[in-house]
Amino acid sequence: MTRKALLAEYIFRNTSKMRSNPTCGLFYVTTGTWNRDRNLQARLDQGKTDLENTSLFSTVRTEAYGATEIQKLYRQSKETITGEIDFPNKVTLPDITGVQQAFIGIVPVSVLFQLIIDDAGNIRRSVFEDNIRDFQGDTRVNDGIRDTLRSAERCQTFVVLNNGITVVCRALQLTGNKCVLNGFQIVNGCQTSTVLYNHRGAFDPDRVLVPLKLVSTENDEIVNAIIRATNSQNAVKPEELEAMTDFQKKLEAYYRTFTGPGALFYERRSKQWMSSQVEKTRVVTIPNQIKSLASMFLDLPHRVSGYYGTVRSRIGDKLFRSEHKLIPYYTSAFTLYWVDCLFRNRTLDPRFKPLRWFLLMLFRKSVAGDCPGLSHKRIDKYCEDIVERLVNPEMATSAFRKIVGVLEAKGLPEINKDTLKTQSLRDKLVELLGP
Repeated sequence: MTRKALLAEYIFRNTSKMRSNPTCGLFYVTTGTWNRDRNLQARLDQGKTDLENTSLFSTVRTEAYGATEIQKLYRQSKETITGEIDFPNKVTLPDITGVQQAFIGIVPVSVLFQLIIDDAGNIRRSVFEDNIRDFQGDTRVNDGIRDTLRSAERCQTFVVLNNGITVVCRALQLTGNKCVLNGFQIVNGCQTSTVLYNHRGAFDPDRVLVPLKLVSTENDEIVNAIIRATNSQNAVKPEELEAMTDFQKKLEAYYRTFTGPGALFYERRSKQWMSSQVEKTRVVTIPNQIKSLASMFLDLPHRVSGYYGTVRSRIGDKLFRSEHKLIPYYTSAFTLYWVDCLFRNRTLDPRFKPLRWFLLMLFRKSVAGDCPGLSHKRIDKYCEDIVERLVNPEMATSAFRKIVGVLEAKGLPEINKDTLKTQSLRDKLVELLGP
């Protein structure tokens, strides 16, 4: 502390050499949840006032960070990507609240390649993390881009045929025509960028032009608004918009902590694992995440049939809440993985497959009993015990066989597409399973 005080004293003694007084940041950090406690907030506000009254600082800012905010900052520190491009053919956009700088113009594809190709010559998939979709493969639109690039005559019209690339960055340093981007993401243009990269040998990247929009902002709401707006020319599924939320990004990172037999791969963005060597049965989509969690931990297996939008509207805001623990989401998806495996290898009689969502709920009840809430501190241990059974093939298989055996021995009620949607079927299956 003495050394820090001496350092501060040295800075203050030399303020005459500064163009303006230094800035000061005051931070309160907790590994718990920051819920704007009135007493703590009042202490922060008082500290800010005391520092402002010294007249030593040009600005004083206070910030409070809980576990969620710390995790977000950590992800940003790991995902920060820098790049540098020449952007002479640009127009500066008017002042926009929350936006530091914004430009629109055209660049040669070779300039775009500086942002999307790494030193080894591979495409940088990390620059598309904030895109609502990963590369979708041979779609009609992508085939059209490819055909244009293969025609020398049509290549000249590429710049007017394509919607272009939208790049958002956290900070932008402009020197003449040179732009240095810090923490940038391509939020619209993943399809165009990937097709250009895949067929880069078919055209001259210095002669083919592409529209470019460049926005510098630290405001997440503005970034999300840009993503929605720039993707509005194509039909956007509700689950693709869901992918933009902080909870989804945090959940994707959590899945990556599991390796070996328990490894699953969360598909936050559509088809993001399509080009990888990942076992497809281990990929968890957002719709299946919703259905598995609602079935297993909310006791709603009868409410999860249908498309994403329908299921989401039935369940409401019971999922993906900021206060929820992450392990129940993984646990439910891992249980679904096991159920599907047992049906695939015919360990379980296919007659029971229509009950797959009900089996998730029955499995939890039979091996773990009553469930604490998704944000309760006991949910971690509760789910860890379930996962421990699932990583043991013999224990998992035995548990599901026992459930199916009990239901069959006691006589299954009628099962059809109508009864599968009823609470009465759920209640009857729980009754048959017994305590």
